[in-house]
Amino acid sequence: MFSLRVVRHGHQEQILAECLAACLPSRGEVIQLDVTDAQGEPAGPSTLWRVISVTLHVPSLRSQQPVDGSPLAVRLVEVAVLPDSELPTPMAQREREVLSEIL
Repeated sequence: MFSLRVVRHGHQEQILAECLAACLPSRGEVIQLDVTDAQGEPAGPSTLWRVISVTLHVPSLRSQQPVDGSPLAVRLVEVAVLPDSELPTPMAQREREVLSEIL
């Protein structure tokens, strides 16, 4: 498990969400951010965001092992996103081409 931080890409980067995660989104995917209440029930509108970059914070070989004895590991992944509806047309075309090559 690692902390997944979703950051809106732009002039002033804004943290949109942060939670523990076990899976890693990839560039070009669309993620849905949901607003929930304390019981986990929907409490607001969901929004769709296109992943434009994924940054893994990887400890270097010169890093020291944590005091608690746990092994070195990726503990933070930052995902930069843009609203899916605002994705510039040339960028959207390039993303579709990359996705079509994968599929």
